[in-house]
Amino acid sequence: MEKSSGARPSLREKPQKYRDVIKVVEANGWVFLRGAKGSHEMWGLPDASVRESIPRHGEVSAGVVGQLMKKLPETPQNWR
Repeated sequence: MEKSSGARPSLREKPQKYRDVIKVVEANGWVFLRGAKGSHEMWGLPDASVRESIPRHGEVSAGVVGQLMKKLPETPQNWR
């Protein structure tokens, strides 16, 4: 039986503090777009061409950090 390649967090990314993630996305020109379901927020470019749901928790998971790294042109070295 073949294992599925489900969405699993990469071992390369590290979980990050919410406030540090927000500083990085704002430095890349992203803005708060709207509140999302529960404790999540939608952040992205002002024209909403690129966006991501970011959980407003103390720590943002490695999986979300990995998704942000794919969408942001510049990310800190310590995210790897």
